[in-house]
Amino acid sequence: MMKQSYYWIVVLLVAMIISADVASSLASLSLSSSSFTRVLPPLASKHTRAQTSTFRQSTNTNSNLQMNAAILPTTYRLLAAGSAYRAISLATTDISSTVVLLSTSIAAFVNLAPEASMQLASAKRAQTQKLKDSKAWRSIVRVKIVGQFMGLVLSAIGGFALGGASCCVAADAAFWALGAGDVRFQCCDDDESEGGTVSGGGVKRAPVPASVARVLLSINVAMLLSTLVGSLVMFGRQTKSSILLRKVGAALYCFGVLTQTIGDVTVRRRGKKERMR
Repeated sequence: MMKQSYYWIVVLLVAMIISADVASSLASLSLSSSSFTRVLPPLASKHTRAQTSTFRQSTNTNSNLQMNAAILPTTYRLLAAGSAYRAISLATTDISSTVVLLSTSIAAFVNLAPEASMQLASAKRAQTQKLKDSKAWRSIVRVKIVGQFMGLVLSAIGGFALGGASCCVAADAAFWALGAGDVRFQCCDDDESEGGTVSGGGVKRAPVPASVARVLLSINVAMLLSTLVGSLVMFGRQTKSSILLRKVGAALYCFGVLTQTIGDVTVRRRGKKERMR
């Protein structure tokens, strides 16, 4: 009975995201297909139509970004709260899972939520402006978001601490392995915080040096291997070596994800202070 309730919660969350995308698409369709009666000067009609088309496109983009900026952080943080609840419920029986779930919850609430919102916003803006490599960037961002979402669902609803952590780390590893460093875009509004990603339409290329991308990929692959080993040994006979492997995997994941969270938050705050000068 309890498992069935979990399944319905997953279905509900997926339905929320799908319905948001459908609503966004319908809004764009209705705006693009609407007709208005105008009296335009013959010589200026083409120019006026071009301006109107540009205005509609900008309106559609901002509307879609606002919806995604509202859905993504909220979904991430709801799942982060679920992971924290799971951690508390396991505190007296499984300290390793508790620490892992708490680390996942903190990372999702503080770092993954705003980062996913900003990256998706930059991907949609780049594609709207038909910039080079915009489709590749959007595909990579989507892969990352789907992987993180699956990991958070496993953590919050299933209570699979290292299993959920493996999905989240795998999403980051795939992000860099697919070439995110070369095709990265970034919103360039005055305020690039979570709420500011929808205020304008500015986007710029912001590639990551290949050496840095390789280092980040290596770190994520190492974390992924440790979490996978730690999660797989749970299904075998519990020996001292398997328990040790699980604890080592949990420790490496917690250290890595919290260090990454602190680093990303520090970089965002530093960038915000520089823009305010």
